[in-house]
Amino acid sequence: MEACHIQYVLFLSLLGFFPCSDTLTCQDGSMVHLGRDLSNTAVEWREHNTVITKGEEMCQEILLLIDVGKKSLILGSKGTSIARHRNVRNITVFARGPGIKAIIFYHVCDVELCNRANSTKVLIDSLPYVAPSPLSSAPAVRGRSLCPVCLHFKGSCNLNTNLAFCPRGTRCYTSELTLYGGGLSAVFSISGCLLYPQKLLMKNQSSIGTISIVETRISSKGSSSSSFVLVWNTLLAWMLGLRALLSLSSTEIRPLPNPFPGHS
Repeated sequence: MEACHIQYVLFLSLLGFFPCSDTLTCQDGSMVHLGRDLSNTAVEWREHNTVITKGEEMCQEILLLIDVGKKSLILGSKGTSIARHRNVRNITVFARGPGIKAIIFYHVCDVELCNRANSTKVLIDSLPYVAPSPLSSAPAVRGRSLCPVCLHFKGSCNLNTNLAFCPRGTRCYTSELTLYGGGLSAVFSISGCLLYPQKLLMKNQSSIGTISIVETRISSKGSSSSSFVLVWNTLLAWMLGLRALLSLSSTEIRPLPNPFPGHS
């Protein structure tokens, strides 16, 4: 900002006005909303609290949408940014569907009370401008995978209920998503159908603005082939060890037969 004349500063400061201040006033608050079809239905979000920036901070607002099909989640955060950088207004799609959708709207600005979005319409209106994938734009075709579909706040999804056939090109996905910072502190259990070959819903994203993200993937019962291999190898090693022990107790020690005939 341009330097002010000292006499104006002294006079206006007596009136409680600081024209040379580098601080900003930003809206401040958070929101958690569970519902249905929130990728098409706007949710009102009005904050009356404010906060003053420090140092090189700017105003920011963040909206996160997660939609598993039967249930949707919107999280919102308004406040100050971590560090000063260029004005940003973008939308990031982590999962486009079919199946689970995960989308973040992120806005950083440097004008008084500029983080003033009063509904989730700002996110919904941005969706048509996001280039869809070939699978997400085509009508969903039912596949053969039967997966639980659930979105639970402060609890765990029951992996044996709310089962549905996933669209073709997706696979079962279950995780716990923890978000903290920016006025938020929440844990969600998520189950649904995630577009193949994507493995993590948030694609290893650890933060967005002042919000930290921890995604813990949970393997559904019977879906992990590595678990079967581990159990089989452990059982095989136990059987071979038992056979060796019995051989040592006999009067004649003989070599163990090859457990895999035809392989040296």
